[in-house]
Amino acid sequence: MPGVARPTGVRIARSTSQSRATSPARSLLCSFPILMPSLASFFLLLLTRDTTGYWQQQVSYRITASLDEPTGVLTGRERISYVNRSSTTLRDFYVHQYLNAFRPGSRWAAADSAEERERFQHLVDPDYAFERITAATLMGRELRPDYPYAPDSTIAHWTLARPLVPGDSLVVEIEWQARLSTLPRRQGRQGRRFDFAQWYPKVVVYDKYGWEDHPLYPAGEFYGEFATYDVTLDLPDDQVIGATGVPVEGDPGWDKARVDPAQEIDYQRLWYRSPLAAPGCAGLRVTAGRKCVRFRAERVHHFAFSLNPQYRYEQGRYGDAVVRVLYLPEDRATWGNGVAVRNTVAALAWLDSLYGTYQWPQLTNVHRIEGGGTEFPMMIMDGSAGLGLIVHEAGHQYTMGQLANNEWREGWLDEGFTSFQTGWFFETHGGPPAYDALEPEVLWLDLERWSEPVSFPGERYRDFTTYNAMVYSKAQLFYEELRYVVGDETMRRILRAYFARWRLKHVDEDALREVAEDVSGRDLKWLFGEWLHATPLFDYRLKGVERHHLADGRWRTVVTIERRGEGRLPVEIGDADTIYARATGEPAEERVAFVTAARPGRLVLDPRGRTHDYNLLNNREARALVGRGAWTFRLDDPTREAARRDRLVRAWLPVAWSNTFGGFTVGLRERSNYLGSYDRGLLLPALATGRGATNRFSFYGRWSNPIGHPEPRSQTSVSAWAAEGRAGAKLSVDRSLREHLDFGADPHVGFDALWMATTELGYLDRGLWDDAGSVEGGPWWATTTRHGATVLHARFVARGGVVYSSPGRGIVSATRYDFEGFGRFTGEASVRTPFWARTTLGLRLFAGGYTGASPPVRQRRIPIAGADPYETFSDPLLRSRGALFLRPDFYYHAPGNANLRSFRRDLGGRWAVSVNGELTRSLGRRDHGFLREASLMGFADAGVVDTVAVPATKPGRGSTFLYEGGLGLVTRHQLRDLDWTLRFEVPFVVAPFQFAADSVSGKARLALRWQVSLSPSF
Repeated sequence: MPGVARPTGVRIARSTSQSRATSPARSLLCSFPILMPSLASFFLLLLTRDTTGYWQQQVSYRITASLDEPTGVLTGRERISYVNRSSTTLRDFYVHQYLNAFRPGSRWAAADSAEERERFQHLVDPDYAFERITAATLMGRELRPDYPYAPDSTIAHWTLARPLVPGDSLVVEIEWQARLSTLPRRQGRQGRRFDFAQWYPKVVVYDKYGWEDHPLYPAGEFYGEFATYDVTLDLPDDQVIGATGVPVEGDPGWDKARVDPAQEIDYQRLWYRSPLAAPGCAGLRVTAGRKCVRFRAERVHHFAFSLNPQYRYEQGRYGDAVVRVLYLPEDRATWGNGVAVRNTVAALAWLDSLYGTYQWPQLTNVHRIEGGGTEFPMMIMDGSAGLGLIVHEAGHQYTMGQLANNEWREGWLDEGFTSFQTGWFFETHGGPPAYDALEPEVLWLDLERWSEPVSFPGERYRDFTTYNAMVYSKAQLFYEELRYVVGDETMRRILRAYFARWRLKHVDEDALREVAEDVSGRDLKWLFGEWLHATPLFDYRLKGVERHHLADGRWRTVVTIERRGEGRLPVEIGDADTIYARATGEPAEERVAFVTAARPGRLVLDPRGRTHDYNLLNNREARALVGRGAWTFRLDDPTREAARRDRLVRAWLPVAWSNTFGGFTVGLRERSNYLGSYDRGLLLPALATGRGATNRFSFYGRWSNPIGHPEPRSQTSVSAWAAEGRAGAKLSVDRSLREHLDFGADPHVGFDALWMATTELGYLDRGLWDDAGSVEGGPWWATTTRHGATVLHARFVARGGVVYSSPGRGIVSATRYDFEGFGRFTGEASVRTPFWARTTLGLRLFAGGYTGASPPVRQRRIPIAGADPYETFSDPLLRSRGALFLRPDFYYHAPGNANLRSFRRDLGGRWAVSVNGELTRSLGRRDHGFLREASLMGFADAGVVDTVAVPATKPGRGSTFLYEGGLGLVTRHQLRDLDWTLRFEVPFVVAPFQFAADSVSGKARLALRWQVSLSPSF
């Protein structure tokens, strides 16, 4: 959606408000101090009522694995010790085999196919990933797993030989082989680079909901049991490794990889005091050219590692945590020289100030193969060393890592949370509030009804785009609104209490909400319910203001607020620079009173724009003459349309054009909009200055999509005009039936109703217009579908109504009209698709017909060459006789209808059937600059039309065959937000040539002619 400007910040004064429904005024310019020790007793109190009844299973892994680099296959064996800490007897056991998602046949691949993404569904050996269990022993019995979600094999299941009662334990021994995919996604391999994630049979979480045996989808990530990991790896001896945990044996390669030879590496080998089980590296037979490296990690729910012999190593520290950075030599400018280290340390310092002390010994940041970032306990794999990405991914060390939510069931608890803290980080460090850029994007999704509840499990969303928008962006907005409701300092206390109570445990919505309610002292179920489990719209209207000058010189003000939306949030009341009170925002109508020392200025609801109110235009106090007057005026930039969140933008631009009858015409165009999509207006008054012109003043206006009555995925407009010898009005409705934002068909249905009348014949091009009018209307349907680079389009329009002409035939009268019913129907279908030798083939079929007792008036015929006069009327360069693009010596093509582009624009009849063909070859394209693409084009068009349009070439025939062909140059341009296509065409062949548009350049079937257009041909 378009970029939206926000109002500037205002200050809040201390108020003497005595409102029955307000909260204290507070400063809008907030500081963010770290929690003071004086609050320690408060947190001790919270911790005493923390997690009674909570339990989690006890798990430990001992893993030994060897990597064969040439094949990319890792062979491993693991011993899982599992203690049932639940109160339920278990009869099954499950493990994840996540790598099996990145191959054909998986549910991930099926989701990609359904959403038209090309990733893993067509990978072949050896490019796809796999994870194959070759042997398994449970409770001392060798058992083969079954796969309950086959053909997906990301969940393996065994039925236990005996029930596992509460408190009992079992040992599982598994041998397996695994390979990463060459197409990276949360894991991957490229040459000697390996990003190992979710690479071993991993115990499925058993929690209060039961077994969380959930296949891996693109929407939603991981969930694991907190465990102890003892991992021994057999690797080539030149590999450099970054991993979860600390190296307790062997050489991870950091010494040879360190950038600063003088830097002492802190391996932290003695961090964990628990004894290591034998034999470790001593029991591993390592051949020449290989090495053994052993890692240990405790109280983590995954173990990930990354390998690259080219890694460079840098180190830093925050508190007791060592920060390790591994990057490629060619990235030293962006990662090295301490850049990534400083950014990672800055992230940990910020997170410490929000939540509390980092619980693990180290954090490793590696430059992964894939772009973007993925988080794992004690490790982040990043595609860049940008501060924003690192703060986001490091934030997952808290939300996901130490506060371990189920990432597929409640992804908003980590992705939305870390997006929120990232935005707050930049705001704290001098950047603009994240809310200001984020909220309009979410608002558009809400208004268009693309939003779905944030609380949905990942795979329940309609598509991956919606999932991302909800669990990242709208969830981030939820946390912003929670911060707005409780205040900054209380929000900080909530985060620290949440971490203190739930660190190194599994968390869910109830855990967060209960902490938030305990700390804030408020019932917040309504807020969590509205923002996580529903998609309400918010709208508050300032209904009235009463001011009373008190005897002591102060002012008592009473504000009446009307709630028009389903959603509820507290609403601040203020003027240009002061907030005086806060309404609860709950009743349908609410009166708030406050007392101030001075008379308040013009009042406005929600001056900071924090209530997600979709219509801020009704938030201002009404004034004489201007009403609520939430406008801003500016000189229009035709290459960019400005929009604002808090005001209607009205942009003016002087314009001018010329035609034969009106002469030189000057006008003032106004474009207006709110939020870029609503309250859109176009006003164009103009004055003709030509001698002898009548009806000199003209007006055209169009208004669409009122924000007071938003209709999702619909465009509704009303137009009216009295311009250059024509008067009329039009109502248009366009409803999108699209089911997905970024893939699939884009069908639309609509209805148009139109009245057009002629009022001054001097303006009319009599080859295109009769002295007649029409009242007509009807439905239409259109769709566009993309399959890769192939684009399919179809459109069908039906119109019926009455046409009237003045004067009637054979009678000289200025007041008589002949009326006649008619129908008009058109349909077209087109395709553009890659073709031979890097060309693109375009084909279009068209058929149109007119029904009525009499021949159609000229403006309602089925045109042969292009658009009809009604379609081009709103463009003054195509409207009247002698306008620039209607000059007889200027050959302009406005595409449409039969689209036989080289024929005269005044040809038309009762029916036409045509086919248009183009073959284009791009000469070059780019994604920036004024010229985006240039192409050579060859075209050929042919059609059959009735003899009203073109007389028959032979007597007695009821139709005429037309054809044409030529070459052209097509260029595509963009200037800021304005883009257009320029066509210059040379029709070499036109038959019958007598009807060619350019009859001057050539008077034969084969001749050199020319024409131009500012639109694609179809």
